[in-house]
Order: sequence, then C-alpha cells, then structure tokens
Amino acid sequence: MKVSHTGLRWALHWIAAVVIALLAPAAAHAADCSAQRVALNTSVSITLDPSTAWQPRGGQVRFIVESKTQSLDGIDVTACYRWTGATDYLLPAIVQVVEYTSSKASGRAVYAAAVPETLERLGSSWLDRIAGEILPGWPATPGRFDSMLMVPLADLRIVATSGMVTPPADVVRQVGITSVWAARAFAMLAAVVALVVLFTMATVRKVPGRWPLMRLISTRRGYASLSQFQIMLWSFLFGTGAVYVVALSGSLLDIPARALVLLGIAGVTTIGSKIQNANEDTRVAAPPAPPTATVPPGPATLVSASGQSDDGVALNWTAPTTGGAVAWYRVEYCRHGMADWRLASSTVAGTSFRVTGLRYDQDYTFQVFTMNTAGSSPGVSIDSRTLPAATAAREPQWSDLVVTPMHPGEIDVTRVQMLFFTVISAGFVAIKLFNSYMI
Repeated sequence: MKVSHTGLRWALHWIAAVVIALLAPAAAHAADCSAQRVALNTSVSITLDPSTAWQPRGGQVRFIVESKTQSLDGIDVTACYRWTGATDYLLPAIVQVVEYTSSKASGRAVYAAAVPETLERLGSSWLDRIAGEILPGWPATPGRFDSMLMVPLADLRIVATSGMVTPPADVVRQVGITSVWAARAFAMLAAVVALVVLFTMATVRKVPGRWPLMRLISTRRGYASLSQFQIMLWSFLFGTGAVYVVALSGSLLDIPARALVLLGIAGVTTIGSKIQNANEDTRVAAPPAPPTATVPPGPATLVSASGQSDDGVALNWTAPTTGGAVAWYRVEYCRHGMADWRLASSTVAGTSFRVTGLRYDQDYTFQVFTMNTAGSSPGVSIDSRTLPAATAAREPQWSDLVVTPMHPGEIDVTRVQMLFFTVISAGFVAIKLFNSYMI
C-alpha cells in the first residue's frame, strides 16, 4: 500500500496538534509558577494545614483558600514545589479538592497538593549536614533545613486565579520534605537496640525463657505474664512510633490523652494482678477496729528473720510486755546502709510477717513498730540478706498468656479476650501511625 506525502504530512500535523493541545495546560501552569510573583490579594487567605506541613515525596500537603468578601466560584488553583534557594519551580503538582463551600459573598476550599516524586534527591545526608560537610552549590541541597538539620524545606507556591478572585492570590509557604524509608530504618534500629538492652537486663536478672521476647514478659518464677506482654507491646509501639515521627519531622510524636490512659490501664492491671496474687497467697483477714488506748505499747521483743528466699524474708517477734495493749504492728524495710525506707505493712495483726518484692542477694534492714490509738513504740531493727536468684522451676510458655497458674489445664476466656483485643487494637494503631504519622 502506497501512502502519499500529502496524507503523511496531514497525519503528522494532526498528531502535533493533539500533543500541543494536551501539553498546553501544563505549559501554561509552568509559566505561571515561574513568572514573577504578584501582590497578594488581601481578601483571600491561603494557609497550610499544620498537620500536613511536612510530608514525604508522594504525600499530600493540604492548604486552605478562604475569603470572607469574595466568592470562590470558578477558582483555578496552581501549586508548584521547589527546594528553598532554588530558582525554578517544578511542573505544577497534582491538586485535589478535599472540601469546597462557596456563596456569593464568601467561600472556603481545602486542597491537597501532592509532593512530586521528581523533586531532586538530597546531595547530603543528615550526618553530613551535622558535620558541616554540605557541598556548596550542589543543586539538590536546599537552602534551609528544619528540626536540627533533619528535614529539608521546600517552597510551595500557591496561585489562585480566574473566577471571582481578582486580583490573583499568590503566596509561598514552606513545607518539610521527609524520607519515609530513612525514618523506618531509624525506628527499626531503635526497636532492635531497645530489645537488646531489655534482653540483656533480663539475662542479668536471670529471668527464664529461651526467646528474647519471652524473657521480657516472664517472671522469675517461670510464667509468661499477660499484663507484662501488654505493657511491652504498647511501650514498643509508642516508642518506635515516636522515633519514626521524630525521624520524619524532627518533632516529637503527639500522644493523645486516650493513649496515655491506655498505658495507665495496663499499669493498673499489673498492680491489680499483683495485689490479687498477694491476697491469694496470704489470705489475711482485715483486722477489726482497735479499741481506744491511753498509753502507747512497748517495743516488740525477740525480733528474728527466717525463711529467706530470693525475693522475700519472714520476720517473727514477740508481743511486748510493757506499755499499753498492741492494736497492730507496722513493718518497714530499707537496703542496708541506706535511708530508702519503704512501708511493707501498717496493719499486721499477728507476730509474724513476710516481706516480699525484695531484690535477690541483697542486704536489708527491717524495723518492727508496735502501735495503738495512743501512739507507736520505737522501732526494733534487724538485718537479713536475701538469697541469690533462684532458678525457675519451669520454662515459660506462650500458653501462660491464656491460662492461670491455679488452673494450668484450663483456658481462661477473659485472658483470651484481653489478648485478642490487645493484639488487634495494637495492629490498627500501628497501621494508622505508620500511614498517617499520628496516633
């Protein structure tokens, strides 16, 4: 088949016309961004959304166009990026309308301008900038950085034209351009360092468990603790998220009050479980109301220590033979040679009491006070030492998270629910955090 020169020429002209028609809007917008700035229309305000003032490449920076005296009908918004200090803007960014309301006398519109992937990569790393080794005149080196030289700043030029906006509104706002992959690397490195430190501490304390995570959530008795698992999970999530956001923006992660309450609930759960276990072990009934006394009791006699373990000491004494009647006893303890006195109990009814929660292989000083409504006797002191860390009687297992030591062969439904919802909620928080950079 033979094609004439006239037909070929017509086809080439038609293709060129189509290409020019398609590229004409982009060329016009590019000319607008590169043109000299015009005076700002004082009746139209253009502000950045503070929550999106820093974004990675491909992220969307939101800005608000608002006027209380002019309509925004038919408005045409152009947004272009460049590094601070550069001379030319890139081609206009993709702008999407997020929210739009307009009347005859006012209007408000929210736009999202995507950070272009074509924005030049930096010619220096953060360590280079800290050391002052920034290549002079390098085209991909911005003129300004924020947040300890971590976040490079780019100029975002926003031009609102046509429609009822007369004269045009033309502003330049600075936004931070971050690196998601670098932030993720920092976050993962921080998580690994924290895991190694905690695992080392658990090893020094001889906490049982073969796997690093198991040692972080196990007690010295060889049981995996559900409450410790919750606290570790949320602590690692919030800690890693904080490092992630700091590496992105150079600013701290905003942890809302509800997240702090969540950590507080986990802490209360741990305290509650310890109190419940202590009550189940001791099963000491609350003492009755003491009778009114006029003379304080004398000091206790024959105070002795026995039954030492790696975390507790049993104290025994004899009731005083002088002074008023004893209503209750008060037991305090501190590390030997130090003044960090702590209260073990202030309502001991009998003449013996076991102090628990002590450090292994440590010297302690204990004091026993006799008390009634008239006052207290001087304290009687005795020194004792806890035993070295005991070897766990068993290896902790993952099944410990859903069963109790009292019923090892029976699954506790409440523990299953708590574990399930903890993992699910932590997963959703992690997805939200790493995608939207907030909790």
